Amino acid sequence: MADTNLDLKLLETLCNAFGPSGFEQEAQRIVRDYGAKFADDVTYDRLGSVVFRKGNSGPKIFLKFQTIGGFFDQTLLAREVLIRPSAGSEKIVGIIGATPPHVLSPEDRAKVVVKDKMYIDIGCASSQEVKDLGIRIGDPAVPYAAFRTMKRVRSEKQEGTEGGTKKRPVNLGAAKAFDDRIGVFIALETLRRLSEQGIKHPNTVYFVSTTQEEVGLRGAHTAAQMLLPDVGFSLDVDISGDVPGCDGIVQKMGSGVSISAGDGSMIPNPKLRGFVIETAEALGIKYQPAFLKAGGTDAGAIHMTGMGVPSLFVGVPTRHIHSHHAMLDLGDVENAVSLMVEVIKRLDDKKVKSFTEL
Repeated sequence: MADTNLDLKLLETLCNAFGPSGFEQEAQRIVRDYGAKFADDVTYDRLGSVVFRKGNSGPKIFLKFQTIGGFFDQTLLAREVLIRPSAGSEKIVGIIGATPPHVLSPEDRAKVVVKDKMYIDIGCASSQEVKDLGIRIGDPAVPYAAFRTMKRVRSEKQEGTEGGTKKRPVNLGAAKAFDDRIGVFIALETLRRLSEQGIKHPNTVYFVSTTQEEVGLRGAHTAAQMLLPDVGFSLDVDISGDVPGCDGIVQKMGSGVSISAGDGSMIPNPKLRGFVIETAEALGIKYQPAFLKAGGTDAGAIHMTGMGVPSLFVGVPTRHIHSHHAMLDLGDVENAVSLMVEVIKRLDDKKVKSFTEL
């Protein structure tokens, strides 16, 4: 599926923005300013989540995203980070360092360096120099890495032929914060298309850019309690199983949007999931089933709101998440946007009620 309709400048701006959990203001201002052009109104919860409403009747549909993730120790050493000083005017670049291998014992050189043995070097020689830069205890830092796109040509087996292959162009993206700026990008693209194309639907749709997912799904809790949705979708990255060591992960980058069968945080409403799969199949939207034994998304919080909310995680398989340079296929992103637009068009009060009927 072509990806030329995606606003990649928006995705670049979102991924490059400064916004670790609890300090999402810079990223949220970008979200607010862009989404406000297409929404009927904009509101906020008290943790800083941004809520866009489109439509004013029918079931409430909750689309959300999470912000940045935690990091595996092996991905950190010698990487650059960007620090925002609380008492300074300019962001500071630092390098994550540890004890040089030359002075370690042979036993210690063979061990993985863990985070509590690392530090961030900003080139200072005293605590006063650090203070003069405006850096204080508790100041946030993010990976220092820029969004970029890459073009590839992929050879695939051609159906109906023996040994035949066909080649197709592929557009990839790499960035520091696809987990989960890609989620808010999908939500904003869906909102934009509903607005610009004048798409009619029988729902009140809320597009929510939540905060603090990585430290306890906090923004999802407060936003969902504020909105009390009838249906919830969590838009997020998914683990891609097409890299070494990921045996058993069936979802793969470039094979379509993930429609989750469950994860460590929730079991999706089976009727809702079936409806979404039927929609994708009816319209030829490329999708793939997905499942994770551990981990989760904000759907884990949304589905327990009030008396319960039928919810589903819809994702984009992404390589190297929770690192400076995650990678995904922009065709999968286009499939996710197309799927959400079509699902919103087809949901109504009767369909939503059917998800919870015995």
